[in-house]
Formats: sequence, structure tokens, C-alpha cells
Amino acid sequence: MPRDDEAPIIDSDDEPLETGVVAPPTNRLFLKWLRRPRSLRLEPAVFLAFFGRFLTDAVYQNQILYQTCVTVLEYNATQCEPFLGTNRASDEVKKIEGQVQEYASTITMVSSIIESTMPAIVSLFLGPWSDKFGRRPILLSTLTGYLVSAVVLIVLTQITAATNISPWWFLLSSVPSVFSGGTCALVTILYCYVGDVSSEEKRPMRMVIMEAALGLGMMGGGVASGYIYAAIGASPLFILVGILISTALLYVFFFVKESLKFENLQEGSRIREFFRLDLVKVLVRTCFKKRENYDRAIIWMVMMSLTLCVFAMEGENTVNYMFMRKQFDYTVQDYSVFNAARAVIQLVGSTLAMVLLRQLLGVSTIMMTLLAFACCVLESTVRATAVYGSEMYLALILGMMRGVMSPMCKAILSTVTPRSELGKIFSLTTSLQSISPLGAAPLYTAVYQATVQFYPGIFNFISVGLYFLCYIMSATLVGIQKSMGSDRVYQAIGS
Repeated sequence: MPRDDEAPIIDSDDEPLETGVVAPPTNRLFLKWLRRPRSLRLEPAVFLAFFGRFLTDAVYQNQILYQTCVTVLEYNATQCEPFLGTNRASDEVKKIEGQVQEYASTITMVSSIIESTMPAIVSLFLGPWSDKFGRRPILLSTLTGYLVSAVVLIVLTQITAATNISPWWFLLSSVPSVFSGGTCALVTILYCYVGDVSSEEKRPMRMVIMEAALGLGMMGGGVASGYIYAAIGASPLFILVGILISTALLYVFFFVKESLKFENLQEGSRIREFFRLDLVKVLVRTCFKKRENYDRAIIWMVMMSLTLCVFAMEGENTVNYMFMRKQFDYTVQDYSVFNAARAVIQLVGSTLAMVLLRQLLGVSTIMMTLLAFACCVLESTVRATAVYGSEMYLALILGMMRGVMSPMCKAILSTVTPRSELGKIFSLTTSLQSISPLGAAPLYTAVYQATVQFYPGIFNFISVGLYFLCYIMSATLVGIQKSMGSDRVYQAIGS
């Protein structure tokens, strides 16, 4: 179904009501400041939120490891201190590390399952709800959930400074962010917001910028975490995380306005409406209903491509370190350098692709998607056949356009989907992406365990097959676009 308009749909501020009372000059200035357009970009808040969120990951796991060691396995504090991550493990500690990790991995697995499944379910309600009541409340609620989670971690680390506690208590920090939607809901609303406020011509670039803000926040937080933790310790680090997320929350509250027009927002009890199963029924009907031309087929092929990509990436992440350690004798430091190189190469590759191919040569959105999937196929093929460590870096170079894959797909979705249905489509997409690791991790782990003795890299061929399937679906979209080029929507994704 083509859209009725192409212009950004940020609502304009209403004019002050004529009350007949003249406010004092100071009050008038203050009211004018309150009512001025708050249309600053959302990306700075996204960077701060994800930077803060990913600062906690390694430190959170260290706290679980230490409390497992001293509380569950009842070793003394001296033996368990290396599990805090501040000192290297001695030979004596390495003897008990297997026991500690085996128990702690159960806790982290439960945490991962909670943070994958619950937000995926909540997101099914949030997307349709945001189509009715706006994107901004979801942004504020998810960031508030992140902030409360940081506060819970601060409290727990303060308690552990005085006395040891069961490591299972650290799962409490997942509860606020999970029930506010978590990363799944936040990413859904971020791309809905970009789809709302950008025109069809600028939407692909805005999607890439949003993806860059997400990626830089994750990468920066992950890289900086160890250094900040070594310098200031766990509790101050969690306080810093709280400050960063508070800053992001205040930025959104004061400087980011609602992206949907005021007259399109519905009235009623927002809380009561959220818990209606009708929202999920509407979502399902929206995603499966018949549409003009090939719109439904395009939406589903793009959604499945995004889901399969996350499936492949999550599966690879499950066994990639063990593979590189086995095949190339990588240390933790070598692997950290490799991941940093991957992030830099993808950032540079995405920037060059958007500037050279998109801006200068005018390559269409749909062709950019096709090229990105082709790069992913090449990268995974080289990884699967690599004999030397240098070939892994060659694979990174071949896959340098990987970074534009997700934003281009989301640009296509937001172009084909009517704005009133955008939240529902993105909700289902991110929900499918969130639950895909539940299948990817067991599959890749089983294949790796079965082949590690004679061909440890064979699991990469699973990724080759998945990315090639995505390539086929993108090639099909190119064919559809060529055959329906006279339609405005198809012209938009082909330009």
C-alpha cells in the first residue's frame, strides 16, 4: 500500500491559546522556551544509552563469577579475587575456573533467555501501541528501564562490598529493562522514529546514521569497559552508567519531540490499552493482510532477511572465539584486536558505500542491499576456508559493506509500509530477531562440537547458506522493482 505523503511527519507545536491575559515578559520567555520546537537529532541519546549499557557487560559477568566463587563454591576471597577481572589468574585459580564458569554460565544463560524472550513478547504490544499513542512515551519508558537497572546494579555492588550474596540476585538488574521493553523495543521505536521523520530520499542515510550511533555506542562501551573498570572499580562504573543513561533520558525528554502528528494520536487510557490482546491480533492481521501489488511479499522477504542475518551473526558469536583459538591460537588480546578491526572496517566500509555508491554514483537502496548480502556471502566463505589468521582480516575487508545491510533493509520496510502500520511491522521484525539466538546458539554449537577435531570452521558454511538465501530474496526484490517501476513506492526503493 503506497503512502499518501512523502514529507517528514513531525508534528508542529501548537500556538499558545488566547486567554486574554498578558503574561509577564519573563513568563512569556519561559513559555516560549517550553513551546519551542524540540527537533534535535535522536542519535546522541542513542549513543549515550548504548555506550552506558555496554559498559556493564564484562563487569556484570565478573561480579557473577566472583560471587559464584565465594558464595556458591565457598572458596576464600584471595582465591576468588582474580574473577573480578583486575588480576590475571594464577595456576591455582585456573584449576577452579572450570567449576566457577560452569555454574556462572547457567546464570548468564538464564539472563540471556530472559532478555531475549520477554522483550520480544513485550515488543509485540509496544509497536501497535506506539502507532496509536506515539513513539516518544516508549523511548522514555525504555530508557527509564535502563536507568532503574543501573540503579539496581549500584545497590547490589554496594551490598557485595559489605557482604557476599548469591550471584542469582544479579538477575534482578534485568527485570526493569526487560519489562519496559529492553533493547528489542528500543530498537523498534528508534527505526520507527527515523521512518517517521525522514523523507524517502533521506531515509537510507538516516538509517545508516542511526545504525552508526548504535554500533559506535556498543563498540565504545565494550572497549572502554575494561579500562574504566580497572581505573575506578565496579560501583563507580555502574554510577557512571547511570549518569550516561540519565543524560540520554533528559535529552529525549527536553529535546526530542513526538514524531507522529498530534491529530493522528488517539485518546484514552494508555495503560489499559497496552494490555489488550487486540493489539497483537491487529499486528498479526497487519503483517499477513493482502496488499497492493507485491508489497506483502516485499515486507516478508525483508523481514526474513533481517531475521536470518541476526540468526547467523548470533550463531557465529557463540563459537567464534573458540574457533579462532583452535584454528589460529588466538589469545583474548588477539581476539579483542580482531573485533576492534571489524568494527572500524565496517564503519569505514559503510561510510564509503554511502558516499561513493549511494551519493555519488546514485546506486539504489535495493541494489545497496543486494551488494551488502553479496559481501556477507564472500566474507563467510573466506572465513570457512581460512587456513591463516591473515585470511580472517581479508574476510573483514570483503565484508566491509555489511554495515549498510540492516539500515537499507529497514529503509525499504519503512518505504513500502504505510506510516500507520510501521510500528507493527518493526515490532514483529525485532521480535523475530530477538528470539533467533535461541535457535542459532544450539545449532552452531552442535555443529562446532561435532566438527572441531577435523574442520573447526565448517560452521561458517551455515552462514554462507543463510546469507546466500538473503541474497536470493534481495535479487527477487530487484526483479519485482524492475517489473513494477511505474509505481511510486517501487520507484522510491529503486532510486
